This record gives sequence, C-alpha cells and structure tokens, in this order.
Amino acid sequence: MQILKKVKKKLFSIFTQGWSAKKMALSFSIGIFIAFSPFPGVHSVLMFAFKFLFGLNFPILFFATSFNNPWTMVAFYGFDYFWGYWFLHTFLKINPEWTISFARIFGSSEICIWSFIIGGSILGVFFALLSYPFIYILFKKLLLRSNNLNKNYATVSIEEDNNLKDIK
Repeated sequence: MQILKKVKKKLFSIFTQGWSAKKMALSFSIGIFIAFSPFPGVHSVLMFAFKFLFGLNFPILFFATSFNNPWTMVAFYGFDYFWGYWFLHTFLKINPEWTISFARIFGSSEICIWSFIIGGSILGVFFALLSYPFIYILFKKLLLRSNNLNKNYATVSIEEDNNLKDIK
C-alpha cells in the first residue's frame, strides 16, 4: 500500500509540478478543442504547436486530445458533421456548393465538407469553454490537497526526526 501511494504521488508530481491550476485547465481545454478539431490526421501537429506556442502542460494536453482516438473518432466526426449540417442548412439556411462525393468509396451520397469543418470548429470551442471552469476547480482542489498532504508529510517527518533525537 505504501508503494502505491508513492507511485501515485510521483505521477501526480510529474503532471502538476510547477504548474498553476489555470495553466493546467487551459491545457486541458485546448486539448478538448483539438479533440473536436475537424482536421483528421493533424491532431498531433496541433498538440505540439499549441504546446510550444502557449507553453502548455504536455501530459494534460495529450490526455485531453486523446479523447478523440480510433475507437471514438467516428462518434466525434459524426457529431461534428451532423451539428454542422444542422447549423448551416437549418439554422443559417445556407446551402454551400462545395461538396465531396463518397459514392465510389462508401456507396453513399455527397457530404458537405463545410458542415464538417464548421461543426467541428464550433463544437471544439464550445466544449473547450464549457470544460474550463470545471477542470479549473478540479485542478485547484487537487493542487490544494497535494500541498496540504505535502505539508502534513513534512510535519510528520519533522516530528519523527525530533522523536528520534529524543531517543538518542
């Protein structure tokens, strides 16, 4: 049990050491934006670019971006497309001319590429903004808890040292 606590503490320090709750929440939110990004195949490039441009926490950024993975990408991109399609064609009543035909590949009709791009971009911004306050509170509490545990651990260590000095 003691080993598990040490491993957990070490992993937590790797993720959070030297980072503020605001910066970690920003890293997570931008990772969510990248996960909803309508540009398949460039998520890793976007992740590294945002990390270096804004100095974000890479493990947290990677974790949030990884919500869109091979098992969830159909749901993500389907949600992007259908929301974008509704937004363009029903809400704005725009019918863009530029479409791509997948009839030869999938045996389906044409899709509107603008629905995909606009839907993914809007949903990415929406979920990034929605997640920020909740993740900020979570990281703030985790950092506060970690600081309290470290202070208690330091206090116990000092008391143990004093007890050892009394024994000598």
